[in-house]
Amino acid sequence: MKQWHNLDIEKVQSATSKTLITNEVRKAYQEKHGKNKLQASEKTPEWKKFLSYFHDALMYVLIGAAVLKFITGSLVEGAIVLLVVVLNAMIGYYQERKADDSLSSISKLLSSKATVESENGRLSIDAKDLIPGDRVYLSPGDVIPADLRMETVNELKIDESILTGEPDAVVKTSARLEGQIALAERTNMAYSGTQVQSGTGKGIVVEIGSDTEIGKINASLATIEVKETPLLKKVNEMNHAIFKGIGVFIFLLGLISYFIYGMSPMYIVSAIIALIVSSIPEGLPSILTIILSSGVKNMSEQNAIVKGLPTVETLGSMTVICSDKTGTLTKNDMTLTNVFSNNQVTVIDHEDQTDSSNNELLAKIMQNCQETQSFDDRHCPVTGNATELALLRWTNRIGTPRIKSLETLPFDSKYKYMATSHLINGKKRIFVKGAPDIVLNKATAAHIDGQIAEFDHAQWEKINLAFASEGQRVIAFAYKDVDTTTELTHEEMDELVIIGLAGIIDPAKESAIEAVADCKKAGVRVVMITGDHPTTAKAIAKKLGIDHSERAITGTELDRLSTDEWQRVVKNTNIFARTTPEHKLMIVTYLQEQGEIVGMTGDGVNDAPALRKADVGIAMGIKGSDVSKQAADMILIDDNFETIAKAIKEGRRIFDNLKKTILFYLPTCLAQGLLLIVSMLGNLPLPLSTVQILWLNLVASITLSYALGFEPAHKMIMNRAPRDMKEKIISKYTLFRIVYVGLLLTFFGFLTMNAFGDEAVRQTVLINAIVFGQAFYMINCREITDSAFSNKIKQNKALIYSLLVMAILQLGMVYFSPLQSILQTTSLTLSELLISVIPATLLFLLVESEKHVTRVILKETTPTYSMDTKVEK
Repeated sequence: MKQWHNLDIEKVQSATSKTLITNEVRKAYQEKHGKNKLQASEKTPEWKKFLSYFHDALMYVLIGAAVLKFITGSLVEGAIVLLVVVLNAMIGYYQERKADDSLSSISKLLSSKATVESENGRLSIDAKDLIPGDRVYLSPGDVIPADLRMETVNELKIDESILTGEPDAVVKTSARLEGQIALAERTNMAYSGTQVQSGTGKGIVVEIGSDTEIGKINASLATIEVKETPLLKKVNEMNHAIFKGIGVFIFLLGLISYFIYGMSPMYIVSAIIALIVSSIPEGLPSILTIILSSGVKNMSEQNAIVKGLPTVETLGSMTVICSDKTGTLTKNDMTLTNVFSNNQVTVIDHEDQTDSSNNELLAKIMQNCQETQSFDDRHCPVTGNATELALLRWTNRIGTPRIKSLETLPFDSKYKYMATSHLINGKKRIFVKGAPDIVLNKATAAHIDGQIAEFDHAQWEKINLAFASEGQRVIAFAYKDVDTTTELTHEEMDELVIIGLAGIIDPAKESAIEAVADCKKAGVRVVMITGDHPTTAKAIAKKLGIDHSERAITGTELDRLSTDEWQRVVKNTNIFARTTPEHKLMIVTYLQEQGEIVGMTGDGVNDAPALRKADVGIAMGIKGSDVSKQAADMILIDDNFETIAKAIKEGRRIFDNLKKTILFYLPTCLAQGLLLIVSMLGNLPLPLSTVQILWLNLVASITLSYALGFEPAHKMIMNRAPRDMKEKIISKYTLFRIVYVGLLLTFFGFLTMNAFGDEAVRQTVLINAIVFGQAFYMINCREITDSAFSNKIKQNKALIYSLLVMAILQLGMVYFSPLQSILQTTSLTLSELLISVIPATLLFLLVESEKHVTRVILKETTPTYSMDTKVEK
């Protein structure tokens, strides 16, 4: 790819076309290279997306069990098992799948028409028909139709925020630029999809379609694979472990039952199906969906829209947040902060409505040497040049008078200043506003306390550097008295009288400062990636409290790094300035290669690839583009970084509750499996039918598990580091608890059902015993190692409701005849009901005792143990 900004116009013409493009040339080029449009990526058919949700080891086992049921003639039970599989797939497809509309959104940004120079004069053509070498005319409001190298400009300003993220329009030039320059500083280029704010110009098409800067962004989006969230990875690992365990049990039981006990193949098949259905946590996907959905709802109430359910948990796993500066960490509202005049620095108080006579002349120049507010407009504009608006908000508020201008020299990046002339008391005075390095060099005197004084260049330069070191954009103001006959020209811009300096800045949000502190406390690293100047970036980062804010690296420096140097820089640098979309994507990629879980904020089209690549892409809801919103996983309605800190807390709460849920759910599956295994090995009747097992797994367990998803966050949840990504959902301690409780449930289950001779009574009492055991054990699981009552039950109303619903369902199972016929249960006496409750009470006490012993051991073996210490090693 040529560096077009480094070439003279003559060389650009030689590389594209020295002559005007004819229809024949246009057609021949398009036949060979294609048209000026973005390439559409192939979309996966919807039926393939749906079938992909069956691609899971446990789903295969359940499908196999359903087929075996059909073969053996148990059509109802087979249909129920198959229905469970289909429902889980539908949940995944409809609630977790998000459509990829990023390409169509980018396409909407492109221009549909272009005005080109032809042999017959100016001609309007379809933008898709442009080819390199076309001469394109630009006017205010035009969307740039292709990447152009500017040939002529007339006060041309272009809004490039969709590519750079910076709000100020860029003043364009036509002269060649030297060296390697960041995209935001290529003033002789105009890029496809950006918009002309003011002025006119003509440029030569140098890149079209996918070769444009916006085309590169589109190509990046198309090549980024859909990421698998940490939660899904861990759940898949757990599913494979369960699959292997069930496979071993099935193989051993089949051999023992057939060769040792001589059981019939039909009995063995029925038992194996029952084992599969009982041991596989069929209801777990639904439970996870319910808990994640509750997290999505909570996030929406905190101004964050989460597009994919697993994203909620990933938020809690984040170790690094890469954030844009403007509008996310800052207010996106340039503000006048300091002025220097009459040999003193004044901090601007924006609440003060009174005039400041000490800065009266300086305020007059600010108010009148500008092009944003017309003379007749008595109210400060709300849109326009961000720098001038920052000055006008102050001068309008303190009532600075308006003076009609006679002439205007507009700002030109070649001269770096603007000037206006005014008639004041019958004399002509020129007001000048511009870059300090230019204006100070043109000054020969200073205006101090109403008098013309000697100009101390070193003193003014010191103040300029002091303002700039704080991240402020510094502007110098001066004036010159001339004869009324003197014309306003650049030649008159010498022997100026300097009046003052002004520092303006896009200030950091107070909420962002607090949120950065919360993230640091939670062990989450905050990285700033901005298109702004490194000095400004460092100053803002320091105010925000970002670590290592004294160091910043620019995009130009990043371009010179080797792979190893990239790895070191990304690991040790928190401030990146003057970056391009490619830099943002590379930073995210290298961080992920180092094992980080990366969140990335953004609002522009330029942010879309990095948002898509990040583990959690976070778009801005107010100022974010449609492209960034659709590439992201989460949208901040209020564009507030503080919301991200809240999201991290919510994500951690959700993961804690998911662990509690799994800790609660799996012992029941184990107990049901052990009951079947022991029954087979003891040559006893199967304790439960397939439908009864499904009742336990899908109705009872889901009803109770649902409540654990609403447990409040631990009070110290944001004082611990992000969880280790190598940590499994089923840790050693979790496995111990699952086996411990599973064995207790199995033991109590056999004691309970052996107390009765009638099969229907025996099975009904067993189901009740297991359900009541689950209900009591759910209360145990409110805290993994702490006491179940370390936080009040009334804090979780869902727990109370779930217990009530469970009681009603169980009473229906026991006494409601339609359910009795489906589940093959029977009515129980009061004494039989009480027998069901006794094992549950014992289970609760034994688990609380085990938790107490665990806490004692931890306190003895872990000196720094606290109530928040995680038992996950």
